Amino acid sequence: MHARRCLSCVRFLQLVGAALGDALDWQWRDYLSRQLPVQYMLELQGIADGAGAQGCQVCGSYITRAVVLANAPGDVEDFVFILLREMFPNLNTTLPPRDAGGRGMGPSKHGLQCSMFAVWGNRTQGNALFSARNLDWNKDTGINKNKLVTVTVPNDGGNPSVQFGFVGLWGALTGMSSKGLTVHEANLEEDEITFEGFPWILRLRYIMEYASDISEARRLWEETNNTVGFNHMVASGPDAAAYAQGQAGPVALAMETMYEYTAYFADNDQREASATYTPSGGAPVHIGCPLAEAVWRTNHGYDPVIMKNYEWSLSPSSWSVQRYMFIHEALQSYENRNVKIGYMEALNITAIAGDKGDHAYICEDNTDGSNVLSVTFQPQDHIAYAAWERSSGANWRPATCSTYIKIDFTAWFQPNPPF
Repeated sequence: MHARRCLSCVRFLQLVGAALGDALDWQWRDYLSRQLPVQYMLELQGIADGAGAQGCQVCGSYITRAVVLANAPGDVEDFVFILLREMFPNLNTTLPPRDAGGRGMGPSKHGLQCSMFAVWGNRTQGNALFSARNLDWNKDTGINKNKLVTVTVPNDGGNPSVQFGFVGLWGALTGMSSKGLTVHEANLEEDEITFEGFPWILRLRYIMEYASDISEARRLWEETNNTVGFNHMVASGPDAAAYAQGQAGPVALAMETMYEYTAYFADNDQREASATYTPSGGAPVHIGCPLAEAVWRTNHGYDPVIMKNYEWSLSPSSWSVQRYMFIHEALQSYENRNVKIGYMEALNITAIAGDKGDHAYICEDNTDGSNVLSVTFQPQDHIAYAAWERSSGANWRPATCSTYIKIDFTAWFQPNPPF
């Protein structure tokens, strides 16, 4: 009897897995793949063909399914907004908020949330640009056994770039180009979303490969289409160098996105400064603290349209707003103490923002937190410091409490790289 029940469970799980795979293949085939540049489609086909020649006939589908999953909203139930738009293109999917800033608190304190920042000019040593990205996700899944640093060199004249992530996830969770641009992402749970656009994990790589500065990055962004709500950031080493010589910015742009809408934020934006959250029966509370020569985001936005369509809470007690304030406090602390930010200070800000559990400023000897990837860049020198989650089970520790590995990509970005 028990054996029959176990066999029935296995068959049920196999059916569920097959149905999920079919659904992901459908979304890729009919929607997410439609706006990819031809060179990326050929590349993915080459991966599928190469894997097939080695006996893995489904490996190509695994890659594209991972792209679909990476592009999905943070809350599974919000996938309904994508399906509604696909079935009823003219339907207004915006729902009235449950409170003054979003319909719910969002996910639990740990997991499925990210952070990013850029800092430059008078705040840094030598006026250099430092930028960073934290991926707070599902911890201890086993993917840390398959860490991956990928250098791509386009054969059509595009810029070489490096992407950090894991085997099987094709594209840029975060990365840096030979031109000195860095790209970043954090979830932004919106209700105006679609899969009829350029999947972000490949869109960020596209920006690195075909943009030489911040203005070109914005132009390419505006020529391509958004999908699900995300916060993105592009930071530019060439613009940081020009800024140090007296030219006006921006050096970095935060981009708050949803279906057919992007709000661009440079440093010290007044929309951010004036943003408030009004609790039920209470007075408005300011939740934005922008600064000059710095841009950063966690998992909420500051543009009025983005805030109106936000699915999670903007309460100061929400984990996203708290982590936003951690970055602000770190930047402000260095400024107040007249400390110029260099590699160690930039790494410290990165580590503070990554989810380590209940305490932002210390690494406790436990399995709290959800930070699985943490990378700090100095793109003008082609330097990156990267850390991944460590170990598993009771020995698991977040990336920000692990060892950051310094990698110099100068040689890899040369016309004749060492590979």
